[in-house]
Amino acid sequence: MDSRESRIALQVALLPGEAIDALKPVEWPRVSDAELNTRYVKEGVRIVVEQARYPLNQILAMFTDTFVTGSGNREAKYKRDPEYQRRHRWDNGRKSRLIESFLMNVPVPPVFLYEYELARFEVMDGRQRLTALMDFYDNSLELTGLQHWPELNGRTYSTLPSSIRDGIDRRYLSSIILLNETAATEEQAAFLKKLVFERLNSGGVRLSGQETRNAVYNGPLNDLCLELSRTTELRIMLGTPLDVEASSVDDAEESDDSEPVMSERDSEGVEVTRMGRKMFESMEDVEIVLRFYAYRHLSKFSQGLNRISDFLDEFLVRGNRLDKVTLAEYKQLFLDNIDFWYRIGGATAFQVKGSKRHFSKIAYDALMYASSALNREQKSALLDNPEAVQSAISDMYNNHAAIFGGRRTNTADANRRNRHAIDALSSALSASPS
Repeated sequence: MDSRESRIALQVALLPGEAIDALKPVEWPRVSDAELNTRYVKEGVRIVVEQARYPLNQILAMFTDTFVTGSGNREAKYKRDPEYQRRHRWDNGRKSRLIESFLMNVPVPPVFLYEYELARFEVMDGRQRLTALMDFYDNSLELTGLQHWPELNGRTYSTLPSSIRDGIDRRYLSSIILLNETAATEEQAAFLKKLVFERLNSGGVRLSGQETRNAVYNGPLNDLCLELSRTTELRIMLGTPLDVEASSVDDAEESDDSEPVMSERDSEGVEVTRMGRKMFESMEDVEIVLRFYAYRHLSKFSQGLNRISDFLDEFLVRGNRLDKVTLAEYKQLFLDNIDFWYRIGGATAFQVKGSKRHFSKIAYDALMYASSALNREQKSALLDNPEAVQSAISDMYNNHAAIFGGRRTNTADANRRNRHAIDALSSALSASPS
């Protein structure tokens, strides 16, 4: 039988090393007060923290301090990995206002550090504040946009009047340190890190789900999602920039969330949109990659997409344990499928017919799932006749507008969308010439 006429699998075939256990029970079991009391006494206080205050004029030395590892490598005592933190980058105006806050003794939220080894720390939250202070003390920051002290605009630390320098040097930056002995296992440590991290002020800006995951569930699968978020085809579909610098564009140059910024292309020629920059800064593009992998295991999570954040959290914890062979196969799987849909529909491959939004997560989930159920010959046949695929997908949206156009996120609806997407590809295969 011609491969184009063979039936598409109803479900994707999991890779040999990909299988995982059920992600979460349907509900917490009911327990008595006596059992709760016993648990509390037995577990005690699990989160072990300490607080510290760092003189501002010592920040630069502290956060550039290094040590030599047992293998002879030199590493920072305080890790400030840019990928580990948010993709927002403060401009000099915001950095200057932080310095002005210290000058006026305005309370500044503490930074959050995690002690991953004894006396070795990761900066979980507060990298922007630390970077601003380091820039200030190494004289690379010229103050600008000050509100209460505009007379200091244009000054660097070394050119400030002596009394003002002395006044700032007397200030402190507070920190909360989650200590290494907080938890007995890596999984418990990750859960407690997330618990503390989500309850911090985070400098007054609420972190997105993926920003939090990036901080507390860092690992091989998370790194892969970060890498694949830079895939050119995906960035064209989302309008996301290649790096942090490319995301910093004056809002005055923008039109609306879907239109590209006038004359702005990144180094790969991708048109960057306002919405794309927002997605990049909140790491929503990274989450979109993660969704593809997690969606393959939707049946393992009883609450379905109604609890998408919990679903992705639970899956990422387990996904970070996948072996290198499976992760390599995961990488190729995503690249093959995003390339397939880009060749079929270009920048608007995941736009639901009739919608103003050029990218629909609901369409992306279902279509990527369906295409990953194709074998190589079926994909090749469909790529030879992209018009048939486009027509079948358009008919699918027309015939099932309610399920693709709304916010129906339970598991049954997700499975129906998968089935409709697979049926659409089957229809397109039947329409392809022998």
